[in-house]
Amino acid sequence: MKIIRCPSFNDSGRTARSRPTALPGRPFVPSRSAFRFLIMSDTSATPAPAAAPAPDFTALGLSEPLLQALAELRYTQPTAIQEQVIPLVLAGQDIAGQAPTGSGKTAAYGLPLLQQIDVTQEAVQALVLVPARELALQVRDELKRLGKFLPNLRVAAFYGGHSFQEETKSLKQAPHVVVATPGRLFDHLDRRTIIPNKLQMLVIDETDKLLELKFQEALANIVQRLPRRRQTLLFSATMPDKVLELVRKNLTRPRHVQADAQADALPESLTLLGHVGTTEKKPAALFHILQKPETGRTLVFCNTRQRCEELARFLTSRGLAAVALHGKLPQPERDKALLKLRNGSALALVATDVAARGIDVTDLDTVIQFEVPEKADTFQHRAGRTARAGAAGTAHILATPAEQALVLRWAVAKEIKWKPLHAPALPPAAKTPKPTTVTLHVSAGRKEKVSAHDLVGALVNVAGLEREAIGRIEVFDHYSYITVPREAGRAVQDSMAGARIKGQKVRVTEVR
Repeated sequence: MKIIRCPSFNDSGRTARSRPTALPGRPFVPSRSAFRFLIMSDTSATPAPAAAPAPDFTALGLSEPLLQALAELRYTQPTAIQEQVIPLVLAGQDIAGQAPTGSGKTAAYGLPLLQQIDVTQEAVQALVLVPARELALQVRDELKRLGKFLPNLRVAAFYGGHSFQEETKSLKQAPHVVVATPGRLFDHLDRRTIIPNKLQMLVIDETDKLLELKFQEALANIVQRLPRRRQTLLFSATMPDKVLELVRKNLTRPRHVQADAQADALPESLTLLGHVGTTEKKPAALFHILQKPETGRTLVFCNTRQRCEELARFLTSRGLAAVALHGKLPQPERDKALLKLRNGSALALVATDVAARGIDVTDLDTVIQFEVPEKADTFQHRAGRTARAGAAGTAHILATPAEQALVLRWAVAKEIKWKPLHAPALPPAAKTPKPTTVTLHVSAGRKEKVSAHDLVGALVNVAGLEREAIGRIEVFDHYSYITVPREAGRAVQDSMAGARIKGQKVRVTEVR
């Protein structure tokens, strides 16, 4: 087992920051009132004047490789949180940032994090803590995209459910950045496969969700093992007392920044529809909504894993293409579920809040809350997963009278149009249209040196498909997924039987 040691600080151009003097034997802990004064006084100096036009990324002090990646990704203007956070992080400040999902906070901390990485040193230089495996993978992929033109940059995601042995092997060539869930990162620290004695940056993302999932003790144990001389960035959609306490204990003179006032508002293009009825009628009402053509690609929220599985089974038994996503699914099954939603071979993804936290599907037509959550902010986060970037979207709420009463007590940012729950008799499953595409599994991936280009070549030259007929392709370590028209699915499987790609004999099967 190889021990990874992080590099010493690169002090050129950086001023060491010292903590205020503490009493002997006791850490310095500012009072709550002092902290509130501190973060409020800093806030006033952070946002740009309301009348001033937003700068482009070139005005924020980013390096040329990062600007090149942003240009390729067609990111032209920073969001409010990016405009505030990036210069402060580059200046060495600790950050307590309040920003909801979809505000661009990953790039807000990711860009300055990447700028401070020394790619010539084989060592872990930054840690990013997130609450869920899906979010770990999403953040890793976003950092890779942003750092595309940083030569030899290595970013890894470590999380529960993934092979610890494989992660340990990957540390033989140490990643510069590790994105991890708290439990798995603590395992690496505890077994000393990573020794972060000179870590440069710690990012705690989705802090409110981490605390909601009872990771307080794991966070405390992790922070105790990290060097005090580090830059710490904390981001949270909300700032309850527990998050403020974490900020107070672990950040040094933090700058408090917040996304613009409109960030918490639901999109203007979003329609909120409430349906009130009994619990027993909800499944039929859900099916009725999903079979409408205008419903389109849909994310269905449930409060528990068991309910997710039950609903997905119910929908598929009626002939509707639906998949479940929750924290207990093995990672290949999670990848498969997300891919089927993205490429249209599944019309509905039934998910828990934790599993959906890191879902990278930007063009959802509809969100359906099959059950009302316990908290208002969770309710709004769910609804805000559709109608993004100016697109129209609809969020349905299926509520019992008691659940409706709970929602009516909340200060929801947009009016909900309530009506009685409509639950007609379920039609025969055969009448439900199937998706126009299918997802195929190919038994080769990156580790076999297979690329998307190779897969396209095989589909065109061996299976006889037109290039225009080939849909989304995603390549993983040891397998790949491709999307083809439903009517061509069987022919592709038959023609690819025994075929070789890059000298590797492959099997092609339909993902069901």
